[in-house]
Amino acid sequence: MRFTKTITLSVVAAAAVQADMIYHCKEPNTIALTFDDGPNDRTTPQLLDILKANNIHATFFINGDNYIGNLEENEVGQEILRREHEEGHQIASHTWKHLIPDTKEGIKESMDRLDNLIESVAGYRPKYFRAPLGNISKETIEYFESLGYKVIQWDTDTNDWDYHDFPGLDDEAGKKKRVEMVKKFLTDEFAQERENYLVLMHDVNTHTAEQIVPWITENAPFDKYKFVTVAECLGDKDEGKNDTYNVNGNKSSSEQGSKNENKNNDTNNQTNDNGNNTQTNQDDGNSSNLNNNDQDTNKIIGEENVSNLQNNSKNGAGRNALNIYIASVLLLSTIFMLQ
Repeated sequence: MRFTKTITLSVVAAAAVQADMIYHCKEPNTIALTFDDGPNDRTTPQLLDILKANNIHATFFINGDNYIGNLEENEVGQEILRREHEEGHQIASHTWKHLIPDTKEGIKESMDRLDNLIESVAGYRPKYFRAPLGNISKETIEYFESLGYKVIQWDTDTNDWDYHDFPGLDDEAGKKKRVEMVKKFLTDEFAQERENYLVLMHDVNTHTAEQIVPWITENAPFDKYKFVTVAECLGDKDEGKNDTYNVNGNKSSSEQGSKNENKNNDTNNQTNDNGNNTQTNQDDGNSSNLNNNDQDTNKIIGEENVSNLQNNSKNGAGRNALNIYIASVLLLSTIFMLQ
């Protein structure tokens, strides 16, 4: 009976650590700027120039086939990724085509394809992932975690992408209005002097590269905060380095370059690439969730609203606390059993 109780407690405690979408940084006095949907051959280099001039390191959640087309065939896009890595930025995953496939097999194949590409350019396989639109079910988060990924959200959303639907305004006027809204929003956010910030933006927007980020470099509280990558703001000093362990537990190195290229070619031959090249943040959010009607064992079943997950989310420190709690439960249960 005591043994059964111990197992039950262990299972419950272990389940509590699963499906943790990370909304907040852990390191104090840090700001992590993140950019989704790139690279874009015009706006991303412009943004990189600004970041470099201000000694800011950021995180780029990239797609393999989006604004710039198929990165496997686009040398300009690959050179942008190479530059991001060489200048100290973190490259992370945002799915191959701004879409989470609806099966485990599809997810694994898509993520391997993107990881292979990133490794061939930057020398490492990313362990950080963000869902398109931030829309992902609890079961899908658990599957990504089982593959070794940290699922990253945000706590400071600029909504820089949202400029199309202002009544009576065309896109250009909408961009101008959005820029002013972002400036006020960030001014108010920084005035709160929170311990840290995890900021969402999109490097594919001209107004983000030309106006919002330059404004940040002039108005952010540099005297109180350090601008870092998401990995750094979570206390992870290894992610993004060429010798980091990849999600399969294997060490990446320059010696694997030719192997990765062959792996890319094999994956390309096995993967069907359908759909248009360009997707935006106005895509149907449901496409990023897994099919919950198919009972096949390869499907991930069940959906949960992201807002519900956010209400119960744990930051990096929260997860550590849970791990300590689990260890304590196991220890106390074992002692109880032996009495």
